[in-house]
Amino acid sequence: MSKKIRNHGNRANSSRSKPVRRIRTRRLDPWELVWGQPYIDCETLAAAIEDDLQYTPDPDFRTRLLVRDAARALKSYWGPRRFARWLTDSPVKNRIHKIIEEKLGPPGFHHLRRRLVSNVGSNDIRQIFSLLGERVRDSIDVYIAGSIPTLIQGLTARPTDGIDIVNEVPAQIRKQGDLLKRIQAEYGLTLGHVQSHYLPANWQQRRRFLGDFGGLHVFLVDVVDIFVSKLSSKQEKHKQDLRVLAKNLNQDDIKSRLLGDGKPFLDNPFLRPQIEENWRFVFQEPFVAEASGEIPTSQSDETKKKNGKKKPK
Repeated sequence: MSKKIRNHGNRANSSRSKPVRRIRTRRLDPWELVWGQPYIDCETLAAAIEDDLQYTPDPDFRTRLLVRDAARALKSYWGPRRFARWLTDSPVKNRIHKIIEEKLGPPGFHHLRRRLVSNVGSNDIRQIFSLLGERVRDSIDVYIAGSIPTLIQGLTARPTDGIDIVNEVPAQIRKQGDLLKRIQAEYGLTLGHVQSHYLPANWQQRRRFLGDFGGLHVFLVDVVDIFVSKLSSKQEKHKQDLRVLAKNLNQDDIKSRLLGDGKPFLDNPFLRPQIEENWRFVFQEPFVAEASGEIPTSQSDETKKKNGKKKPK
């Protein structure tokens, strides 16, 4: 069997039928963005304003003040032309115009502008790998970890300048030096790597398919795996990532993953103290392991099936 056919077979259980896009599964709440987050993605803030006004026919004074201050921050960040285009296309443009013109007094949200960022999106990542994949003749699987998976799914907003590929950047990508320089100049991103031993076991079983780009088949590492991998970090930026990510993930899912495929991290006496410290900070409660003998729910279904099929001796 050829390598190409074998690789495609391995992807059969990897959510290939569900390409990752910025699909919103719930209404965006502007209050969730402006409170407790160091960075605010400008596109997300604009969409949150629209969502809130569409579903709130009679916003109170504080909400109107937020809409006005957010609109001013977006105009300052984008510039008048980009802001005007957004407003023209907005389904609630008339309501935004009316609120902007209201005499609401001094600003109520003073630091919105300095927290606005323009983050990389899934289309940017697809464009980058489309360029790289044009020159790749073999069939190569690429797994993206780090900040990119959480950024393009709208779960975090801290800017990044790197695309972290698990284990190593493939040779057929590394040799495209001129193109990599162009990508850095045009997208502000460089390609680096992160070793797979920093991820929970069986992380490949939970990967999400991003797309095929020439010979490159690109996947995103699961966001819970990324959360667990950062729990042992001492870096302040990772602690803030954990804090923001925790707002969008299920704590029970995180704990199950940590007790299951992340257990080697807990068993490491050098890592466990930092894991417990970060857990206490993020969730404001101590980390308490489950009773001995329990099977964590993060254990793969295949493992459970094998355990269930064991015959008594």
